[in-house]
Amino acid sequence: MPPSLRNLEMTILGLGFLGLAWGKSRLGGYTTPNGVAKADEEGKVAYLLDIFASLRRFLPPQFDLRGRDVLELSPGSSRGNGALFLALGARSYHAIDVFDLAGGEDPAFYGRLLDRFPEGREADRERARVLVGTSGPREFGYAVGRDFDIPRLAEGRSFDLIVSCAAFEHYDDPAEAIVSLTQVARPGCRTVHIIDLQTHSRWIREHDPNNIYRYPERLYRLFRFPGQPNRLRPADYVGCFAAQGWSDVRFAPSRVIDPALREVSLLGLAAPFAGRDDMSILDGVLTALYPGPGGDRGTAS
Repeated sequence: MPPSLRNLEMTILGLGFLGLAWGKSRLGGYTTPNGVAKADEEGKVAYLLDIFASLRRFLPPQFDLRGRDVLELSPGSSRGNGALFLALGARSYHAIDVFDLAGGEDPAFYGRLLDRFPEGREADRERARVLVGTSGPREFGYAVGRDFDIPRLAEGRSFDLIVSCAAFEHYDDPAEAIVSLTQVARPGCRTVHIIDLQTHSRWIREHDPNNIYRYPERLYRLFRFPGQPNRLRPADYVGCFAAQGWSDVRFAPSRVIDPALREVSLLGLAAPFAGRDDMSILDGVLTALYPGPGGDRGTAS
């Protein structure tokens, strides 16, 4: 099929998927932050262990979690990462979100997750089990607010480590979220964010991962719904963190478009995205240190 005809086909199909996502959100709200079914406990355990390993991989080797206070933005349907941070000696874990997706999680699940995670000192692991099995301890906190006012939801705390997974691409105003999280970052705070940049609808992301970038802003926003991907690119995120004084701001790509799809995926993009040198990146990890020396600039690599 000629590339121009394929692009037209994918543009039309993509509009259909945008409409389906909009309709699903209108009918059912935001209930599925990832592809793992709530009833699939084994799938949830595997997913959390994989995400936690990815977050740790991008921390400096010398970064010791013992005694640290950790904030997770938008944990979705599970605070399992918090149980794992506590098992490695973190002093506290606090999660904040717009939607109360993890509020009803069975505390017994955290114990089963810890059974599959053999790391950490025995005393830290036992402390983690007590905290995650207790109702409402401050050391294993959770706060929800539709305004996503990070300083308010942080409840007067500040943090040594701020993390998120597949959250930032869903924020309507990532720049404002970065301003807010900076307000609760202690000197020396590290931040790690896994960001998914591609089309989210499952079938079309496999065939046309850049589909959401084919549409002018006004057309794309006709299908606006809570959690719709905001279409920021790596350099945009890097610039927002650097503007708030974070240093050593880097975006490390994790996956890029398959070579067989690369050429057609880069053709027919809307004007703001056409010709950008980062449009082959599907997802990656942003890392930074706070605060940075005056004049530090980040890099997207």
